[in-house]
Amino acid sequence: MKNYSEDEIDDLIKRFEARSLPKVEWTHEAHLVVAIWYAQKNGMNQALDLVRDYITQHNQSVGTPNTDTEGYHESITKFWLIAADKFLQTGQSLSISQACNAFINSPQGKSNYPLNFYSEKRLFSVEARRFWIRPDIKEMK
Repeated sequence: MKNYSEDEIDDLIKRFEARSLPKVEWTHEAHLVVAIWYAQKNGMNQALDLVRDYITQHNQSVGTPNTDTEGYHESITKFWLIAADKFLQTGQSLSISQACNAFINSPQGKSNYPLNFYSEKRLFSVEARRFWIRPDIKEMK
């Protein structure tokens, strides 16, 4: 897994917000950096609103349509922001790069982590893509 420096994080966020981040760089790890950065800098509601808008715009800028089968996914986005926020609340005082790298390399940062809480059928449904739906296996604590 990649370890991000403060400068790399700043650059990723700037390019993400400017819709100039290439599609190939919009990796799982980049998603987690965005989740940690926005969760740390904003409250959950504001972070979700900002990330939703930026992901939707980013997808459009790289030619990924936001439809019922691809592009922006509300439940996955909110799930990762909640997971990032919970990770940040563990009481550790970490810099943004330490927090990003620790989250990426933690069990909570694994790409299949949401499937501890959601069945695939529920998580990858059209409803979950359009709207926040609660997990059906277990609640996030």
